[in-house]
Parts: sequence; C-alpha cells; structure tokens
Amino acid sequence: MSNAAATPFHAGPELSRAINRTDFFRLLKAAAQHYHFDNFALARISEASAPFGERDIVITNVAERRVGLFIATLREALGTTRAKSAQFLATPVHGRSAQSDTYPSDLLFNEFRSGVFLFIPLFTPEGRRYCLVLSGEREEPDQGEIADMLLDAMRIFDKLYEEILTPEMSGRLTQRESEIVKWTSEGKTSAEIAIILGLSEHTVNSHITAAARKLDAVNRVHMVAIALRNGLVS
Repeated sequence: MSNAAATPFHAGPELSRAINRTDFFRLLKAAAQHYHFDNFALARISEASAPFGERDIVITNVAERRVGLFIATLREALGTTRAKSAQFLATPVHGRSAQSDTYPSDLLFNEFRSGVFLFIPLFTPEGRRYCLVLSGEREEPDQGEIADMLLDAMRIFDKLYEEILTPEMSGRLTQRESEIVKWTSEGKTSAEIAIILGLSEHTVNSHITAAARKLDAVNRVHMVAIALRNGLVS
C-alpha cells in the first residue's frame, strides 16, 4: 500500500507570511512531513562538488555533523551518473540507498541508509540553480506525487528566493547575522547562541552558513577572522 499523501501540501497563508529563515525552515519541514519524508535540504547546485557540497546548503533539518553522510548517501541513491550530472538535471529524480552490510565502520550508524531520496531541481529567474532534496523511510513516489511535490517546492523556493536569498547576494550581513557572528567570535556554540537569542539551533546554524557564504569563509573560525579583519564585529 502506498504511503503517499492523499492531497498536495500547498503552503497557503503560511507561505504569504514567511519572511525569515525560521518561517521557511518550518514550511519545508511541514512539506517534507506531509509527503512522509524525514529529512530535507535546500542547496545551491555546485559544479565543483556534484550534486552539491556542505557549504552549498541553504536550509536543512539534518544535523550539522551528519550533513556529509546525508550527501554521500544521496549520491549513492541517485547513482554515479545522475549524481555527477546533477547540475544539468531539469526534472526530479529519485532512488533508494543500498541496504548493504558492507558499509565502512564510520557509516555503520547511517540513519539515511535504505531510505528513499528525491532530488528536485529548482531555478531562479536569473537562471541560478538550486535543489530541494528529501529523504525518508517510505515507498518511492509516483509521478503524480512528484508533480505535487515539485509544485510545492517551486512555490516555497520562489518566496524564499525573494525574501532571503536575493538580499543575501548583496554581500551585507543582516543585523541577526552580525549578532550571531559576534557571539561566535566570543566562543559561543550554536546551542548557546540559540538560548541567548531565543532562536532554534537550526536557525542559528542557517545564519552562520549564510554569513560564512557572504564572507567567503571556509569554516566558522575563518568567518570570525574575516569579520574581525573587516571590522564587522568588535
């Protein structure tokens, strides 16, 4: 029996009210759960690291320490050819990761193994490429369900691009990002910053990712060093 959702998600009024990363995190999480997926990741398409690298992720509910494993399992589920050609895909593709018992020791505790992955390509008006990846323990979706998920993903992404991604490409840190970079420079962890600012840890990590991308930093230490050098935090 299929466990597909009986009706499309279609975000409705929640989408029109979405203005920050927390709003879009909740929307994407709700959409994923509606279609019986456990995990989601919205990412920029990277030609250098197909299908994308850890630094290309915009919003995800995958724990930071598990993102590399999530991407590696996605590549396995899509297969070598589709994973390597992700930057050229124009339609959604899906697959199931292996259930082999021959995983290396560091992959034995892989919560993504044997799950279904759905890769949905997305495009901005200027032609920039992104994707939404969903994964979870469920049957592979049929074409009707994929069409519904594609429509929902496009609606959410279009609003997110307008509200969040376009301003981010200006290269200027938002007030919230500056706050979080400042607390990071003082040695606070994401969990501690979340408590201080009354945010979720996922939201804090999303702001850190956005700030690092704007500053062209490779990690948090590099981000703080650049911010201090440029006088963005004191």
